[in-house]
Amino acid sequence: MTIKILKPGLFSTIQDEGRFGHQAEGFSPAGVMDRPSYEILNTLLETEGQPVIEVTMIGPKIKFLSQNLFAITGAIFSATLNGEKIPHQTVIKAENGDVLDLGTATKGMRAYIGFAEPLDIPKVEGSYSTHTRTKVGGYRGRVLKENDILKTKPTQLDLSLIGRTTDYVSFSPSTQLPIGIMDGPQLESFSRRTIKEIERIEFKVSESSDRMGYRLKGDSIKPIETADIISEPVALGSIQVPNDGNPIILLNDRQTVGGYTKIATVIDCDIVDIVQRRPGEVIKFEWVTFNEANEILTRKARKLEDAKSQIRRKPKRYLNHIRPTQRKIKSVLKGDSRPWI
Repeated sequence: MTIKILKPGLFSTIQDEGRFGHQAEGFSPAGVMDRPSYEILNTLLETEGQPVIEVTMIGPKIKFLSQNLFAITGAIFSATLNGEKIPHQTVIKAENGDVLDLGTATKGMRAYIGFAEPLDIPKVEGSYSTHTRTKVGGYRGRVLKENDILKTKPTQLDLSLIGRTTDYVSFSPSTQLPIGIMDGPQLESFSRRTIKEIERIEFKVSESSDRMGYRLKGDSIKPIETADIISEPVALGSIQVPNDGNPIILLNDRQTVGGYTKIATVIDCDIVDIVQRRPGEVIKFEWVTFNEANEILTRKARKLEDAKSQIRRKPKRYLNHIRPTQRKIKSVLKGDSRPWI
């Protein structure tokens, strides 16, 4: 029971929540960039902590070599199954020989493909996640390539999941909304004017951004003297400012230590709004207090939990894509007790 990668897309890797507790040993956490979309995907498919395919901008083309159920969350792609358009964030049945083509992203940057019969990927230090720079985890420690064969774990498929959907959105559709930031450990290395100006500047995402960090272009925010410091541990969302004054937001595949001044840290719940921005799109920052950050986190966490709860208890259904061979299931889902012919 397998799937075959016909085309790998721009940058497709196997990920899960991430590999934690090993930064002291030099292991970056890796893991999905858009955690809420990963949680929604697992909820739709009634899986937990399973490996998924994270795709970036241009998605893969996949051939199913056995029957399975799948869903796509995160960024919206022009996805098709056997050439027919399929809905976003909806559980869909695939038959042996079916071809899923994600095409290109129409909104956002990164999406996730999950399977009810999950990928059979070995764990490394407790995680399925790929860290390509160290060639650790995932499928052979690398991005997916053409003709890769990914095995799946034999599972009794629950066909009642077909059509499950949600309108939950993990990231803000507006690039003008500010990203919340809090004081960084070297804030005193920057002038008061620079600290104030960072809220006014419209930074643009650089083409050289990746899973390690988002490089931003805009007015320089150089430190008062030098950006060089003694190397120290860095966190997700740390905004490093090297001597050229162009900030770098450190992300999942970041180095474990860094030697540049850090003016601020992006609040955890706004990371998703960073990683779903495309090159050339605008990022604006807004200073927030600890209490304000907690309020934002609580609000977004409640929205996510409400969406997951609705999926579990009373899920919405999208039935337009169900094939003729699945009409009996469609009748059951609609409460139609007439015999199916």
